[in-house]
Amino acid sequence: MKDRSTKADITAAVLLDEDTLMLFGAIDQPLPADSMVMLDGMIDGRFRGGCWTDGAGERWFLGAIRVTGLAHMRPSRIEIEDARGKHLLLPRLSNVRTNPAHLVAALREVQPQSLGVALDVAVTLLSGPEMGEGEAGDGDRRTRLLSGLAHEASRPDGFAEVLGRFRDGALMVQGWSHGFPAGTAPVLVEADDLRPHASSAAPFHRPDLPDDASGLLTVLEGPVAAPDTIRRIHFRAADGWRHLAIFEHRQLLADGVASAHARDMLGQLQGDAARRGVASAIAARYNGVETVSQIQAPVRMGLDMAVRVPGAGLFVCGWLLDPTQAVRAVTVKGGGMTARLDADWSRLARKDVSDAFAHDPLFAGRLPPGNDAHGFTAFAREPAGISADAEFHLELSLADGIAFLPLPCQPPTGESLRRMLGAVNPDSPAIDRVVSTHLGPMLRTAASGQPAPSSVLHPMGRALKSPRVSVVLPVCDGREDVDLNLARMANDPDFAEAEILVVAGAGTHERLAGMVRQAAGFYRLSVGFVAAPTAADPFEAVAAALPHARADRVLLLSPSVLPTERGWLSALERAIRKPNAVGSAALAPVMVSPTLLYEDHSVRFAGIVAVEGPDGMVTYERRFAGYPRDWLKEQEASAVDAASADCALLPRDLLVRAMADGGRYLGSEPKGLDLCLRVRAAGGSCLWLPKVRLVAVDEQSRNARDPRLERMSALVDEWSFAERWKASIAA
Repeated sequence: MKDRSTKADITAAVLLDEDTLMLFGAIDQPLPADSMVMLDGMIDGRFRGGCWTDGAGERWFLGAIRVTGLAHMRPSRIEIEDARGKHLLLPRLSNVRTNPAHLVAALREVQPQSLGVALDVAVTLLSGPEMGEGEAGDGDRRTRLLSGLAHEASRPDGFAEVLGRFRDGALMVQGWSHGFPAGTAPVLVEADDLRPHASSAAPFHRPDLPDDASGLLTVLEGPVAAPDTIRRIHFRAADGWRHLAIFEHRQLLADGVASAHARDMLGQLQGDAARRGVASAIAARYNGVETVSQIQAPVRMGLDMAVRVPGAGLFVCGWLLDPTQAVRAVTVKGGGMTARLDADWSRLARKDVSDAFAHDPLFAGRLPPGNDAHGFTAFAREPAGISADAEFHLELSLADGIAFLPLPCQPPTGESLRRMLGAVNPDSPAIDRVVSTHLGPMLRTAASGQPAPSSVLHPMGRALKSPRVSVVLPVCDGREDVDLNLARMANDPDFAEAEILVVAGAGTHERLAGMVRQAAGFYRLSVGFVAAPTAADPFEAVAAALPHARADRVLLLSPSVLPTERGWLSALERAIRKPNAVGSAALAPVMVSPTLLYEDHSVRFAGIVAVEGPDGMVTYERRFAGYPRDWLKEQEASAVDAASADCALLPRDLLVRAMADGGRYLGSEPKGLDLCLRVRAAGGSCLWLPKVRLVAVDEQSRNARDPRLERMSALVDEWSFAERWKASIAA
């Protein structure tokens, strides 16, 4: 197809955001309402336009061009594809503005009689999803354009006298007007911004009004701006744009009153179709009352739990008994959010629900034996900007109406998140998607809002002015035998000038503090007992103890690691002062670990290295794990990809930098490797010292754990680790 040049005069061109350009001008041929646009024959985007003919027979148009990054382009050739595939060439643009008032002024000057038509076109162009939302702050230009056109084109026509918000953000307006359209129609609500809303309206008789005016009751679909911020409500009457002004002594109904007030007005409304439309709009509003139990069809619903992570989304677990498939949709709503749950939920067997309703007359004969898949778990991601205290509810759509169920959400505490994980089926075929789309982001957001574990230091034993090293001994289980660790350190001259921070995390035995105080006094050690009851694992315990560490170097030491000889700390210090490992940076701060052996003297830790598989995937492996110690031939320090957090010496400032950007995981398994990668990201390196060997007792967990919960936690942690480190691992 050949291009067709158009005879056009672009009167005004305004950038509404980084990607959207609005054009106004005269043209000699029709433009398509929605089509492709090409810039310089290479870059494509969308064009939406509208044309009208003025009284003199001249054709004018408003058009919006949407191309990614358009604000940074200077196209010399703009082609719009028409319905027949031909390209219409627009003249080259000049004098592109960013102030929408320029376009409004141009319309007022050259087409004042067509301002209403221009507003029609602008509302259509800027309200569609094809035009996008622009970047943060760009919506102000769209608002200014629509507001400017509305102020020029809209004329006064009545008042809004009573306003009340429904719980879902919709708005009831009562007042009077000469020409507000009955039935369903779009309106523009002018507040701090100007936004389009659908309205359902009906008139009613008021003896205090002229014959050509009537009372008005309308429901505007939400979320609508707060009633006390609304300045005008613009609507399209038969003869052009008009608006309701806000009555000076308008009445603002209290929350929850709008539904009852609107229902009381239904009997006064005129026009059967319009009255039914308003009645349907009112019935579709949630007023805080549960109505599922009132459904005449065999449908019932119950909730087991709902957890909300503000900024991420909601998790809902419950059951829906619907043997006749009467429910068409289950939607969560609240705070301006609307999300379908049943489109992507996981169904679970709930025989207890079948048994509970087996003898209910409403369900008798309708529950097939063995068909117990009534339970569900579902997630809903929430958009940005929803209030942290927003209220939510479930909406059940039926063939003949809507029913509601309040959705009280628990905050994302440790217990509620564990219950949420325990409710999800790790064997679901969609578990990878559930973790990556819902669970992972929710838990990551919840973790980011958690404060660091609090701690209180209790000095015990001998006072030490300037410690040589700070030893952090985290205790997060019921053990009370750390006196053995203190005895080993007391027998080693390396620890004579060390401060030992025993961190009592969650689950520690009540007698631990007394035992530590007794051992510190007996062995004349400098001990700080750090009470950190919210520290759930050794890594959180280290974070809690770090503010109390006074030495320049910190030794991370698990209570399960026991030395077999003296002087090993000095060997680690020499490796830090003068790293001589092949591949290590001479000036980089170092995190160094010794060899750790199991009790049978087989290898537990001899460095962790990254291994690339045949598929290009990188995994981290413990070298020689389980091998006899005789397999270790190295003598000098070796550079490795990760040290062992069970026993590692590193500079305090390096540890502080690494812990400041700590990843949050559900279990402690990935945290050691994560810490080492953060050490390296902070400019450090990791070393393994082969000739220094300690025994690491292979202890069983003292806390009983749910295997299902353990599996789910591992899946989420695997995703979290990959999300955090995939870029650096790939590099």
